[in-house]
Amino acid sequence: MKVIVAGAGEVGYNISEKLSREKIDIVLIDKDPERLKNVADALDVQTIESPVARPEVLLDAGIQNAILFVAVTGSDSDNILACRYSQLLAPDVTRIARVRDSSIYKGLSREEITEGLGLTYVIDPTTLVVDNILDFMAIPGAGDVIDVSGGRLKLVGLRLGRNHPIVGKPLSQSLPRDGGTRLLIAAIYRHHELLIPNGDTVLKGHDLLYMAATPEHLPDVSRFFDIDWKPPQNVFIMGGGEVGLNLARRLEGHDLVVKLIEQNEERCAFLSQELKSTIVLKGDATDQNLLEEEGVAECDIFIAVGTDDEKNMISCLLARRLGADNTITRVNRFSYVPLVSAIGLEALVSARVAAVSAILKYVRKGLVVSVATLQNEEAEIIEIEVPPDSHLAGKPILDVKFPPSSIVAALLRGDEVIIPRGNTVIEPGDVLAVVSKSESIRLLEKTVSKT
Repeated sequence: MKVIVAGAGEVGYNISEKLSREKIDIVLIDKDPERLKNVADALDVQTIESPVARPEVLLDAGIQNAILFVAVTGSDSDNILACRYSQLLAPDVTRIARVRDSSIYKGLSREEITEGLGLTYVIDPTTLVVDNILDFMAIPGAGDVIDVSGGRLKLVGLRLGRNHPIVGKPLSQSLPRDGGTRLLIAAIYRHHELLIPNGDTVLKGHDLLYMAATPEHLPDVSRFFDIDWKPPQNVFIMGGGEVGLNLARRLEGHDLVVKLIEQNEERCAFLSQELKSTIVLKGDATDQNLLEEEGVAECDIFIAVGTDDEKNMISCLLARRLGADNTITRVNRFSYVPLVSAIGLEALVSARVAAVSAILKYVRKGLVVSVATLQNEEAEIIEIEVPPDSHLAGKPILDVKFPPSSIVAALLRGDEVIIPRGNTVIEPGDVLAVVSKSESIRLLEKTVSKT
């Protein structure tokens, strides 16, 4: 299997690193020799130093034998043109382009843009981040929120308090088993290490638990953690770029008080014209006096979505210290992802992490329906369909030898979402939502597909 990646920035590097660990043949193209040297020193991939939007370069990279072409350079036009050339040279290759300029969608639907430009999928970082923020706002206090099967299943990461009654108990004795409640702990992050739990796993204070639950059972999750999830009323947004603007637009009309803080005076004037009810403030969101004067202590959620990671983290820490109930931090650099939770900022969003998840869906082949990565990308939750002739059909989950580093979080059967127990029987056509460490994905696919 060959995958060609155009662009050796953080997204290109990280998707190449992840796939190369799975023994996938990766060719990485970039015109920056220093970037390629860093890649060659760290990864077992082929590199080509060249501008990406050249037919002869794509041919040299082996486009005619590739299953996927991913264009994630810093130039939208280069990404689109490179994908167009790849379509002409290899019509069957899957083509993904990252496009940052949201104005491309004005007057046209996403489907019209994708089809018209000869793309399979367009990665829109702004939309990915805004959608992720709205998921967090629906579940305040969560450290991660992942939608599965279009939101029919939620994977919610919540921190376990040190004095919670289940601390020190094995998982088999920890979850409610009566009253129709269906909750499942699908993964645990402990000291930045991922654990796929079993019934004997003992829970510890400060564990980040990934709870699998249907939307109607989210109140059971809040009761389990003794959290009172209230709809937000007062929202602060730090950063008036494309993400801040589009987030404010999505929040307008929802009976919220929204304040947006932006330093650039010219941008503030533009935002004031574009937004209807949002209060636009000129100032520095790391200025304590400004936050106090504007009442950040009474805000339900403070959301930092500027382009400067350090400033986003500082402003969220300051808002938390001044009394903001919850914060959401945008992080652009992959290396900062573990740092955010380490300094006490649980909820983070990253367009780059979301982009990697979106790309992975097109790498997983065959029976895989969709893919999403957990926070630090050590694990994925994938939806994988059980074919009629699979040896799994008709067996209870307890009798199936899934890879040890994987767990079935749910069965999707038609319109029904089933949070399983050991005696839940798998039926042909079921879609299994499985949390698995990345290195076990191939084995998991074989487990489901073999007859």
